[in-house]
Amino acid sequence: MGYITSDYYINTYNGADAGFELGKYIERASDLIDQVTGYKIKDFDSLPPFVQEQVKKATAAQVEFYVMQGGDEAVNAGQNDLGRVGIGGFSYTRDTVHSATSESKDANRVSPAALAYLEPTGLLYRGLDVVQNVWY
Repeated sequence: MGYITSDYYINTYNGADAGFELGKYIERASDLIDQVTGYKIKDFDSLPPFVQEQVKKATAAQVEFYVMQGGDEAVNAGQNDLGRVGIGGFSYTRDTVHSATSESKDANRVSPAALAYLEPTGLLYRGLDVVQNVWY
């Protein structure tokens, strides 16, 4: 189940027109939000309202990213080469030998706006939790 509805994406977020693919994009974007957050969202309704709204915005931003990049297949399958830019007679290609780490490959799958929405929630934290009371 997605973190947003079509109504939220269209009327609240005012996202780019996704056409008949909107439902699919919402599901894919929600799955990607789960991956990025390390599956920390167990019960969405129990999250504080601020965190819920940030997750919704991040999901909508990811849906819009899919729309702007030509679909989720292009983004998730790596068909969209974001390391190559061409304007008129000028073109630039990023050095793929030095940027072929899995981190940089995954970075092209996630909307920068989605990450910015999630950043203040603590859901991107990958460290260890602090244990205060340990009983021996």
